[in-house]
Amino acid sequence: MQPSRPIQTAATVLLTLALATPGAAFAYGTDDAIRDCESRIRSEYGISDLRDATAVQLSDSEKHFTVEGKAKVDGKKHHWTCEVKNRHVTRAEYDGPKPEGMSTAAKLAVGAAAAVAAGVAIGEANKHGGESHSGSGGSGAAGLQDLVGARASSGEAELESRGYSYAKGEKGGG
Repeated sequence: MQPSRPIQTAATVLLTLALATPGAAFAYGTDDAIRDCESRIRSEYGISDLRDATAVQLSDSEKHFTVEGKAKVDGKKHHWTCEVKNRHVTRAEYDGPKPEGMSTAAKLAVGAAAAVAAGVAIGEANKHGGESHSGSGGSGAAGLQDLVGARASSGEAELESRGYSYAKGEKGGG
């Protein structure tokens, strides 16, 4: 059983080496550089439609890439470039127009209008106490308070006009 001992030792050494040097185990290539650059262009310039990206690895170091592509904004394509050194984006440039959308001021105005509308709606609900006392509104028992004290025949007619129908009647106790 002596021959299996050196194989286990060699496997242990190789596994330890692979885990100790993650750069060797997980290579960084052109696809990774493109992904990192596109992510940076999206977040920095607010562009979502990126196309035709290509990356070239430069020979001056192991992890140095230049990446370029097109961004489609308002129906036109605009050029962007990016540079990656040692897995970090060091430069990302885009000189085309920013995508048209709602400006920050417009978003604030819409938010303020929504807040005012909500305030008005709450104020109206509080002013009426959340229920209606008119002759033909409200919901449930709260909407029938105006019939308290009415004569039986006129109360019954009013209930029918509001959509209620007679189900059954019984004599009560007392």
